[in-house]
Amino acid sequence: MTIEQRKQNAVKMLHASARGDADAVRELINDDFQFRFMQQADSWSADGEEMSAALDKENYLAYGVPVAKQITRDGMHFTEELILADGDYIVVFGHSNAVSLKGQPYNNNYCWRMRFSGDRISELYEYCDTHLAHEVLFG
Repeated sequence: MTIEQRKQNAVKMLHASARGDADAVRELINDDFQFRFMQQADSWSADGEEMSAALDKENYLAYGVPVAKQITRDGMHFTEELILADGDYIVVFGHSNAVSLKGQPYNNNYCWRMRFSGDRISELYEYCDTHLAHEVLFG
């Protein structure tokens, strides 16, 4: 797989996650996939449920992917501003253009770091303003 194909698949994965499409995400990630929401706390709360900041493949597909539709009116609507590649790593800088369930705009800045193993993604680290996310989406 070329670097350009990896960049394209990284963006596909972000958009599939943003719209809650677990089947599309499943096609892009490895069995050893790990997601990490980059915050100091080991967990976060969504709709009264405690969620780990780190998820394996099955938990990401079951809980991580659908959460975008559960905490926004119609998904995150991610846009990419810059995509960088270094070996097995793809880094995407972008932002969300979402509306919370309470009608508040959720325009957060993001950095996603993905590690590929072969043609699929094995690791996704998500960096964003966690204070804004908690205030607007979970507050």
